[in-house]
Amino acid sequence: MSLTQIFPVIIALLLNGFNTEKCERIKIGNEFYKRQLIATIDGYPTGMVIDPRTDHIFFILHKRNYTKGIHLLKHGSLGIKELPVSDELSGQCVAIDTTNNIIYIGTNQGLVTYDYSRTEITAERPIGDDDVRSIFIDKTDNQMYIATGSNHEIFRFMNGSAAVKRYEKIPKAYSFILDSKGNAFYEYIDGRLYFFSVDLYEPIQYKGFTRELKYILQLNNNDEAIVAVKGSLFRLFTKSILPVKIGQLGFKITGLAFDQKNNIIIGTKGKIYRYKPIDTNDPCPADDYFLSSI
Repeated sequence: MSLTQIFPVIIALLLNGFNTEKCERIKIGNEFYKRQLIATIDGYPTGMVIDPRTDHIFFILHKRNYTKGIHLLKHGSLGIKELPVSDELSGQCVAIDTTNNIIYIGTNQGLVTYDYSRTEITAERPIGDDDVRSIFIDKTDNQMYIATGSNHEIFRFMNGSAAVKRYEKIPKAYSFILDSKGNAFYEYIDGRLYFFSVDLYEPIQYKGFTRELKYILQLNNNDEAIVAVKGSLFRLFTKSILPVKIGQLGFKITGLAFDQKNNIIIGTKGKIYRYKPIDTNDPCPADDYFLSSI
């Protein structure tokens, strides 16, 4: 076959390939997603939280060898701004109480609240000088839990007041989540991942992970426990000690969050991505985020 005969065949194959694969796809669990770059940053994000009322994204920016405060990426915005936490406080985590319409920021000197309309952050609900490292708000009963200090001890707020009580079920943890059934999933301070089922009397360690790793735990919209480790996503169960891999992204994951539209927001070094489910009738969904940069 001559070159003049081969060339049209190559063109046809290329065109056919473009027609069958209209956009970049990746399989996570049982669904296919399209990856969209929504922000570029100088550093990497952790502690990502999405406000379901606005789709705004909060995250902690880490830049080289230091932490550069809590930042806000507004949906459709052309820029990212740092939240005005006072100089004597260090913002370390964010949680959103959608029932009471409150955004909480955990600092090295207690909890403070944030309002989009304010130019500064006030301590409307301080907890003494507690060093708040992480916050979890249980959507089933709106109960708020915090991890404090270098030992990451867990406390639960009492009856919506500023009083807290030690959470005996999980005495210490770097991060933890509770599903709607009351099952707990957490990273203990020994660097291992555990679950505490409501059907059991003691915590059980998951197998297959090395203890040096840091885990990113989140609940998805189906009330399933999802953990990000290095470049992979796993589903956690209370009937098995073996996590099930549901996705391989090909880069180190530093932040993970799920919005109300079943999108997955992923943070990594220099970038924030949105993974949007692909509809079989619309295999290449439009980008409706402006690309932000900092």
